[in-house]
Amino acid sequence: MAEGSRIGIVYRDRAPELVAGGIPEGMPWEAEFFREKDVLAEGWRPGSDYVAVFFPVDDGAPGLRGRLAEAFPGAEPVGFRTCASTSGEAAVKTGAGETELRVPAPLALVRTLIDGLAAAGSFRREAESASRRADDTRDFLDAFVSALDACARLPGRETALGPLLERIQARIGAEEGALYLPSESGGELECVLGAGTPVEPEAGDRLSVVRRVFESGTPCFEDGCVPGSETPQEDAARSVLRHPLACRGEKVGVIELVSRAGEAFTPEDRTLVEMAAGPLAVAIRTLGRFELSERLTITDDLTLLYNYRYLKKYLEAEVKRCLRYKKKVSLLFIDIDEFKCINDTFGHLVGSRALAEMGQVFKQCVRETDVVGRYGGDEFVIVLPETPLGGAMAVAERIRKRVEGYEFAARNLSIRLTVSLGVANCPRHTLTAEGLIKKADAAMYRAKELSRNSIKVAV
Repeated sequence: MAEGSRIGIVYRDRAPELVAGGIPEGMPWEAEFFREKDVLAEGWRPGSDYVAVFFPVDDGAPGLRGRLAEAFPGAEPVGFRTCASTSGEAAVKTGAGETELRVPAPLALVRTLIDGLAAAGSFRREAESASRRADDTRDFLDAFVSALDACARLPGRETALGPLLERIQARIGAEEGALYLPSESGGELECVLGAGTPVEPEAGDRLSVVRRVFESGTPCFEDGCVPGSETPQEDAARSVLRHPLACRGEKVGVIELVSRAGEAFTPEDRTLVEMAAGPLAVAIRTLGRFELSERLTITDDLTLLYNYRYLKKYLEAEVKRCLRYKKKVSLLFIDIDEFKCINDTFGHLVGSRALAEMGQVFKQCVRETDVVGRYGGDEFVIVLPETPLGGAMAVAERIRKRVEGYEFAARNLSIRLTVSLGVANCPRHTLTAEGLIKKADAAMYRAKELSRNSIKVAV
């Protein structure tokens, strides 16, 4: 039996003589006595690490048996009856499979009984642990499959990975969970997803630890306890577990789990996170590939704006929504004035760089909900949802002035450009997406033919 194991003995009026002649010193377990009324008190709990708990079965108090399971978690319950004679069978199995001991009992019998209960408890715990691991494996595989399915159907990391992170967090009792992934530029790690209690802003020291875990590929476990104390410091995390995520040798990110109000993470918790890290890393890597594939499908390679294919699809949906709910949608058709001269004078590489810069200038002049795309060549389209004609004209003028005063630094050259803009609105000028593009395009050509660096409204 393991050193330091304990047995609990619950009594009603007088502590029983469990072993004939008393429990001698030197036993591999320590006996502790508890009054029945204390055990029955609400919220009472002595602790853990009890191999067995003995309790009186003669005229036992109602609910005592059930209370023992709560007060002594993991301990094997053994009923006892005080008997003047120890002859005959001292320990018997009842029909319900419960163990009952007649006391006082011979030391050898009590010791054999406790050793057997300890072994049975150990086997049971191992079986329960194996069963939990099997359940966890099925659970995480189900969540993993769901995450991959969400990758194919829905955009966004949170939609796909959120349930998987929450499943891990709930299983180990963490109040906070976060995923740190490299930024799209491949630079610093950034917190892209949090579950449960909102994750605190990434303080420098916190990110430095996450970065170290990512670069070294080694898990990091911390607790907030003061050295020599079992209580966490004020406002400190009880436990912080950070585990690297890698897929086929490629570093993918770091998962961070924090326990504040609950107990410290156990070795079993850490093993579970290690088990879940593999499927999570695969899900992240797969999601990244889905996002890249989708981005290449709807994005213009040069400017990284939306391409014509996406613009047309988005505008059709927006016009339908506009007509159905009696909203307004406006469209800007933009052309760079005399852009051919840039290509002829400085070359196509400079012209390509200027186009990319132009796209970013446009994005800085509109809302996040507005859609900026490259129509083709040096022509751009901006869709302004829920924007009346007056609001669209204001955006167009903001863009015109911003471009006029902007110095394009394409390949270290100082280049000045202007744009001509056409503005059309649904339902004022047309009721179709195709009509909106044609109307705005025609207005843009009128602006270019008349004076350039100007704005014209569709007719």
